[in-house]
Amino acid sequence: MKPLNILIISGWKIFPTQAGGHLRSGSFAQALARIGHNVRIYSLAGRQDDYGKKQGYFEQQIETRLVEEIHCGWTLGLIQAIGRRLGYPRIWQHLLLEKGLVPQRLKQALQRADLIIYDLPYCPPIPGPWSDTPRCLLSHNLEHRLLAQGSEKERRWAAWMQKVESEARSRYQQILACAPEDEAYFLEQSGTAPVLLIPNGIDPRPYRRDPEARARVRAELGLQEKDWLIVFSGSRFEPNLEALTVLRAFCKSEASYLASRKIHFLVLGSMMPVAMKEGNLLATGRVESTFPYFSAADAALNPVVRGSGSNVKLFEYLAAQLPILSTGFGVRGTRLQEGHDFILAERANFIASLDQLLSQNRETWRAFAKEVWERQKTTADMEEIVRRTLKFP
Repeated sequence: MKPLNILIISGWKIFPTQAGGHLRSGSFAQALARIGHNVRIYSLAGRQDDYGKKQGYFEQQIETRLVEEIHCGWTLGLIQAIGRRLGYPRIWQHLLLEKGLVPQRLKQALQRADLIIYDLPYCPPIPGPWSDTPRCLLSHNLEHRLLAQGSEKERRWAAWMQKVESEARSRYQQILACAPEDEAYFLEQSGTAPVLLIPNGIDPRPYRRDPEARARVRAELGLQEKDWLIVFSGSRFEPNLEALTVLRAFCKSEASYLASRKIHFLVLGSMMPVAMKEGNLLATGRVESTFPYFSAADAALNPVVRGSGSNVKLFEYLAAQLPILSTGFGVRGTRLQEGHDFILAERANFIASLDQLLSQNRETWRAFAKEVWERQKTTADMEEIVRRTLKFP
């Protein structure tokens, strides 16, 4: 295999990964580098702390053959900040890139690339002398369906995004879809670009159980070893927030049940803006690393009932080798089977699902989760997926 110079254009800073979108993009980039390609990620905007500290841009060496360059110019940063504050999707990125209004360093990276991968349809093909370079779309979900389920401001752009996604097979040489539902949608659209199914997956290495981290985090949370800790990870994604509202109500209405069985839920990530404790519901707020919290947990929960594509959190739970409780909808886009791989936990039978979890000791569930990972790892380890599936245009 001849190593390629691959450029991934992203609308946001990917590393360190803090949300499901970061995990899909980051794991995919790492997989490409680990199979021998030279990968550069060009991120159009940084995070809040990046501005004012850097002079226009900076690079971070993620690992061998993988570099991320982050543009920290104030113009794009300000547009992004205003868009976020007003609650609008990243339409500005599409409008600027489509007109070729991009930083000079990105143009230089485009000229050096053998393959250009556009991360999400918010990043369209950029016009210029590199137009003949093969280009792919890395899809995370059907974005128009997510917008249609979002806030009022997001719903206004759903029809526009549907048009963008319906034209993708005519604008790219290849579409990389994340779930069978998405693959089927793209194949129904006009155009000739092949559609490959590259399901969500992660790099499993950082998720290895760490006994020291487990003891430290549980002490910080005020938990004893006899307490059961069930983690629910995710970002401020509308289906996550809706599920969190239901979970908070459950914790209040069933406080006595949870206290008697020593069950605690940990909301991990930016779903809650700050760390807090609300009865048996704990929250971390945004954290630098999620891995220690997975080590501290005894089980993992995916309570979402709507969305698109598949949930990256499921693959994190698998790699962390935690027993999984999930709604039937929550396991879409995976090969997980009820009873065989996870505990079905619909809202109507949630207490029964928790009782099922507590009917076995932790050691039994750890052995169970390890067996599930061994069965599923070929479809959950992104490097395995890319080696087996990816064909370049």
